[in-house]
Amino acid sequence: MVILKPINILILTLVFTQITFSQTREELERKRKQKEEEIRLTKKLLQETEAKQKQSVEYLQVLNNQISIRENIILSLKQEIKYLNEEIADASQVVSSLQKDLANLKKEYASMVRFAFKTRNSYNKLGFILSAKTFNQSYKRMKLLQHYSEYRKKQMKLIVETEQSVKQKIAELQAKMTEKNVLAIQQDTEKQNLEKDKISQNQTLENLKKKESQLRKDLAQQEKMKAELNRQIEELIRREINKSTTKTAGTTKFEMTPEAKKLSADFAGNKGKLPWPVEKGVISEYYGTHEHPVLKGVEIVSNGIKIMTDRDGEVRAIFSGTVTNVLTIPGAGKSILINHGEFYTVYSNLEEVYVRSGQKVTTKQKLGKIRFDQKSGKTEMELQIWKMTTKQDPLLWLMKA
Repeated sequence: MVILKPINILILTLVFTQITFSQTREELERKRKQKEEEIRLTKKLLQETEAKQKQSVEYLQVLNNQISIRENIILSLKQEIKYLNEEIADASQVVSSLQKDLANLKKEYASMVRFAFKTRNSYNKLGFILSAKTFNQSYKRMKLLQHYSEYRKKQMKLIVETEQSVKQKIAELQAKMTEKNVLAIQQDTEKQNLEKDKISQNQTLENLKKKESQLRKDLAQQEKMKAELNRQIEELIRREINKSTTKTAGTTKFEMTPEAKKLSADFAGNKGKLPWPVEKGVISEYYGTHEHPVLKGVEIVSNGIKIMTDRDGEVRAIFSGTVTNVLTIPGAGKSILINHGEFYTVYSNLEEVYVRSGQKVTTKQKLGKIRFDQKSGKTEMELQIWKMTTKQDPLLWLMKA
């Protein structure tokens, strides 16, 4: 008689493992599809920038971003294929075990059929029962024949069920192998596109190096406008802080209303969960100090992050609060400063503003239209986050992709 418990335990173990792999692979697939959506957006942004000025720093920045995203997609595809290979190996093991078990079941069933053939008429069965030496032995023989008949029926049912399981697992295995082949083709395509992007990147970089003098002039002008914007933002934040600061007996104390304290606590509690200031976009400049993409030895300091998006894109509030000020910097568009208790958010490079000073806004409420730069062909906004007078990295506060 075949004991099926070990194979059942094996199947349950492998099924649990496949569920774990599936969950991990589903997460990888979700992230990959999100990156593919970013690639589609960067392609569109490259086309818009290229239409204006292909050999520009802006074009190079978007191209660099596209290369980074594509590398992430290739890595994700590699990991997905790895998990699929593990799932295929597990599924193959299950199929092999089921097939062996099915062979044993059929072998045993064949033995039972042969035995049943030998004892096929009622006389043989009756003779087997009556030939017992005692009544108790006759009763046991009768029960044995009954159990044997029932067991044979169960074995037949088990054979049918096992055959169905084998067919199902083979179908699942074939589906996984097909999926793996599709991912492998996609991976090869992405690698080819990556090589093309890198060629374009090198060509753009070499052409821009020939324009170093003009790039330095443009950068100096941009840094001047940036410095003025940052100066005004810091000054306005200090003014707001001073409104809530009291001086008594030589000590300075910052006080907030209960409403402001709650708002501040809610903002802090949503770190890493805040929505993005645009519905879709790609980061074109990160927070902190980093090298200029073309000019060697030149560092750029950013108080926030810059995000490129579609033309006519709109900016939205990342959290509820009160509009403190609306600024206008010549050549740099308009900026909005919003208070969230002891936190402040700044949305810059806007063409139109939909809100006014003193107005309360809600999370994801549209604040204004992002300015389109005719010269570079880009639509780009900047987001800054401050805690009192301390600058924060916005990426640490926004929802992870």
